[in-house]
Amino acid sequence: MVLAVAVPGVAPLVADRARDLFSDDVLSARGESRPDLLAGQYWATDAELTTPASAQVLDEVRRHTHAQLGTSGQQVTLESHRSARIDIENITAVVEERRSPLAGTAFVADPQGSGETALVEFRLDSGAGAEIPALVPGDGAALARPYLSDGKIRFVEQGKPEHLVIQAKTERCFCLWRVRIEYSYRGGKRTLVVPPVGQPAFATTAWGTHNIEYIVRTDGARRYDCRATPASCRFKPTF
Repeated sequence: MVLAVAVPGVAPLVADRARDLFSDDVLSARGESRPDLLAGQYWATDAELTTPASAQVLDEVRRHTHAQLGTSGQQVTLESHRSARIDIENITAVVEERRSPLAGTAFVADPQGSGETALVEFRLDSGAGAEIPALVPGDGAALARPYLSDGKIRFVEQGKPEHLVIQAKTERCFCLWRVRIEYSYRGGKRTLVVPPVGQPAFATTAWGTHNIEYIVRTDGARRYDCRATPASCRFKPTF
């Protein structure tokens, strides 16, 4: 009689090798815009809107080329498809385009509460090239630090999706960008780009002059022509 002996760790290893033969999907990533991560609603579009003032104007803003003003919220969800640990080696934002800030219409609604704390910060104006390193946002007076020096998500394990909560900031451009994640699996280096090429990139636009502004307050909404009454409009953040 031959007895089968189960060796701890062998079955997952065999399963991983079988997956390696038939699938290259070691780590998957899903990106999404998360404006709700930020307190307040600050948006801009390239279109000059004539819609009557109301909180529903934001729906009209989003029908055109649009982006959050100054700081945008995004989230990337990472999910492992292997039993072996997958180590995050590097995270960068790859800026594909730097255009003039969106200047048609701004939508401004100040916060009634606080936003969510980001795990990753991208300063899209930094650096001479297109690649922007990920930072850990500073807490209070603390300065931001390189993400992999003490970032909270450094590896991904099977069955435990990890969520990279991101804030991207710009004071100069309407930036179109993607997140590039470099990771290692069983000694081999691989790369993911989120959103993948072929899908719309993430977008963030700087504060600046604009032609029309909608301001939503607790006492109602107002529409201003900033060319006629620039003092009524907000061209930079007040926070």
